[in-house]
Amino acid sequence: METPPFSDTIKIEPSSITPDHVRGLSLGRVTEEFGTIGLYSRIIDSLERAGFDDNELVQFSLQLGLTLHSDDYRTNGHYTDHLMRVTLRMVEDFGIRDSNLIAAGPLHDAFEDHPKDIVLALTGEELTDPHQAREVGRTALAAVTNEEVVHIVESVTNPPVPEGADKIDIYTHHTRNLVLRSPLGRVLKLADFIDNAGGNHATIGDKQRRLDEKYIRQYRIHKMGLFLPNSLITGKERQQALHMLSKGHARALGRLAGSNSQNEIPPRT
Repeated sequence: METPPFSDTIKIEPSSITPDHVRGLSLGRVTEEFGTIGLYSRIIDSLERAGFDDNELVQFSLQLGLTLHSDDYRTNGHYTDHLMRVTLRMVEDFGIRDSNLIAAGPLHDAFEDHPKDIVLALTGEELTDPHQAREVGRTALAAVTNEEVVHIVESVTNPPVPEGADKIDIYTHHTRNLVLRSPLGRVLKLADFIDNAGGNHATIGDKQRRLDEKYIRQYRIHKMGLFLPNSLITGKERQQALHMLSKGHARALGRLAGSNSQNEIPPRT
C-alpha cells in the first residue's frame, strides 16, 4: 500500500454530503470533488436503489472490506475509494444484481493484501504465517458469507510470482484464464481493471508508467470477454463497458508513446 503523499482538500463538511450531492455524477468526479465520504454516500444510496439496503450479505461484506483496507492508501487517495468504485461499477454500469458478486466487490483484494487481518477480524486469532492465514481466512470468510463469494474473490486474487518469472506474463496469463473460465469472476475483474487501468490517468508519479506497461496487454482480453456467449454484461451495459475500455486503452497508448524518451512505438496489443 502507498503512503499518502496528498492532503485532503475537500472543504465540504462530511455530515453535509447527501446522496443528492453525488447522484448522477461520474465516479471520477465524485472522487475528486467529494472524496471518500462522497463515494460512501454514493454506494449506500446505489445499493439501496438496487434493492440491497436490507441484504445482510452485501452490507456485511461492504463494511468488512472497508475495515480491512481502512489504513491503506494509493498515490492519489484512500484504497477504500477503489473498493467502492469497483462495486459501484458492477451495480451501476454493468447492471449486476447477483448478491454474491456484489458482496465480492469490497472483498476482492482481501486475500491478497490482508489475509492475517481477515483471520483476526473473524476469529480473533493472530497468525504470523501468511499461507496459513489465507487458508484459515478462507474458511472463516466462507462461514460468514458463503462459498461462492469466496470462490469469486479467489478467482480474481493474483497468484504468487515464482522467483525469476516475469510478473506481467504471470498477470496476463492469470487474467486470460479468469476471463475464459469464470463468468462471475470476469465481471469483478473487469470492474477492477477499469478502475485500475482505465483510471490510471489519476495515478501520481512514476508509478503511472509502470502500471500502463502492466495493463496494456489486458485491454484486449477484457474486451474479448464481453463478447463471450456466457457474458453477464450485455446490451447497452456491454457497449458502455467497451467504450470505457477503448477510452482507457487510447489514453494508455498515448501516455506510453509520449513518455518514451527514445521515441519508440509501444508494442501492438
